[in-house]
Amino acid sequence: MTVTIQLPVEDEARLAMKARQAGVDLPTYLERLLKAEVSRPALDEVLNSVRDAFTDSGMSEDELSDLLVKAKKQMRAERRSNGSA
Repeated sequence: MTVTIQLPVEDEARLAMKARQAGVDLPTYLERLLKAEVSRPALDEVLNSVRDAFTDSGMSEDELSDLLVKAKKQMRAERRSNGSA
C-alpha cells in the first residue's frame, strides 16, 4: 500500500533527522512508526482486565480509592527507608 501525506517542511526535517539517528531512510522510519502504532493495543483493551477484576471483586469505588492511597503511602515509606526518596 502506498500513502501520500503532506507535512510541513519543519516536521519533515525533524522526521528525517530522527530517521538518520535511527540509521534508516525516512520511508523505513515512517513505516516502523506506523507499524508500532497499529500494533499497540488501545488503552481500553489494556484496561479491560483491570475493569473486570474490579467488577468481580465487589469492591466499591471508595474502597478501591482507600486501597490505592494505602498502597501509595506504603510504597513511599519503603522508598524512604531504602534511602531513595
